Amino acid sequence: MDFKSIISGLGAALGLGASLCLGASPAEAQELRPTSQFAPPVNAAPPAGDQSGILRLQPAKADHFEIQKNLFGLRRSELDLDQIPALEIGLVQDGARMIPVTRGPIRGDHVHWEWVVQPGVIWQTASGQMRLSLPVALAERNANCVHNGLLTMALGKDAGAVGEIEADFQIASETCAYLNLDMTARLDARFERGMIMDAETLRAADRAERAARLPTRPISELSFSDQLASASEVKPETITGFGVVLDGTHYVSDCPTRAGPYPFCDELVLPSYSWAKSIFAGIAAMRMEQLYPGTRNSSIATYVGGCEDDWADVTINDTLNMMSGHYNDRRHEVDEGGELMRRFFLVETHPDKIILACRGFGRRSDPGKRFVYRTADTYITGTALTAVLRTQRQSVDADLQRDVLDPIWSRLMLSPLISKTRRTYDESAIPFAGWGLYLTRSDLVRITQFLQTGGVIDGEQMLDQTMLQQALQRGAAPYGLQAASADQRYRNGFWAWNAGPNLGCNADQWIPLMSGYGGLTAALLPSGDLYYYVSDGFAFRSANAIGAIHQVNPQC
Repeated sequence: MDFKSIISGLGAALGLGASLCLGASPAEAQELRPTSQFAPPVNAAPPAGDQSGILRLQPAKADHFEIQKNLFGLRRSELDLDQIPALEIGLVQDGARMIPVTRGPIRGDHVHWEWVVQPGVIWQTASGQMRLSLPVALAERNANCVHNGLLTMALGKDAGAVGEIEADFQIASETCAYLNLDMTARLDARFERGMIMDAETLRAADRAERAARLPTRPISELSFSDQLASASEVKPETITGFGVVLDGTHYVSDCPTRAGPYPFCDELVLPSYSWAKSIFAGIAAMRMEQLYPGTRNSSIATYVGGCEDDWADVTINDTLNMMSGHYNDRRHEVDEGGELMRRFFLVETHPDKIILACRGFGRRSDPGKRFVYRTADTYITGTALTAVLRTQRQSVDADLQRDVLDPIWSRLMLSPLISKTRRTYDESAIPFAGWGLYLTRSDLVRITQFLQTGGVIDGEQMLDQTMLQQALQRGAAPYGLQAASADQRYRNGFWAWNAGPNLGCNADQWIPLMSGYGGLTAALLPSGDLYYYVSDGFAFRSANAIGAIHQVNPQC
């Protein structure tokens, strides 16, 4: 899907001016440090003693700040883009691994940035000091852009010490189509060693998550690796990472940055953007239908305050499938890139979002008759599913993430990262549903495997089979209304592309796809395999890569 129309006007909507691209002055410019300097050396010595403790970073201005791309004209000064927020986080040691207690975006008082901290490593240097290195990111508040970075520091030798230290911080990569930047800083830090509550539980969960990952091999081992995420389909400089699952093995690329390969690729924070329409809204709706049959036929007007009157005959099924009949322009993504949707993405509270979603777009056709892509429809879906869940559980506190999706993620042994979906910033904290997840590449693979093998865990059917088969285009395909073109469909949060003519099949072959803003593509192949890439250059092409996989594992 093409979000260039969003870019064309969001700068004006923000009141920021389209041509500002404020970066470093010549006096500020300096070289980024090679990423290898943030990684442990080969055959690093194991740490001595338990190095668990609390890390605190003081807020600071970047020593070096340089914008590489700024399509929205974001103002450095107004958003404090070069100001690094404070951080306080517990870290639990497990061998050489350091596991953060808090995962996902950590809300603070910065106008734009929220920290994300992932598991890193600790080792003993030749001088006897303990050195800590962590993969970190700055996530954009109320958005899904991720700016990936690295953090390293020497902790000293004394296992009981409370120490003032300095931490080296660097950002040299991102998955963010509109803002690319480099940032370095020397941060004042304090590390206090000590016991962390529930440390053993955290260690056990982390071990289980890593044990559940598929075995990985370098993607270069595939004879057709040059056809995957090739320059003919996606620009190399825009790639965060890509991979293929073939016959139970996960073949992975490295994760390039402007300063060298990212040393913690398995822990790299990936944004979902509209993959969430499949992973959050789609799977949640399928699970709700399995638990409470008839959920998908529930009236939007009954369950969503703000959607009344001409929403009475619109169902959850209609909004999930982008066929609510509410739109202002039927042309593909004209509404999605328009002023009302820009306002919808920018506001931070549920009342503001739901009024724009429900009342900003007129009733133009009967529900179920026409596909018009609007993320607002998916937000309405999540709001309605939340209301149905609370009615069924007779609890005003029932939560779609915690009570419906987390039990699935836990049984699949996914990383804790995926449980921190973006929500509105008011008391209601409604999940965005159509964007706002964070995940690792292993999470993506495990989720797609779960879907491709029928939505079953340990013999238990977790998802409604009718909805799942429709989403995966199994049976009497094609399912869904025509989407952006004659060879595309959209059903239950998933896209589908008719690859039959491209692959030379004797009949249509509909391949389900997940697609996300800026350049995220995941193809759930009929053979049970997966091809994906994460990029931010507005490329969504995968025909050549799927064709290459077809030569090894036929898809017809």
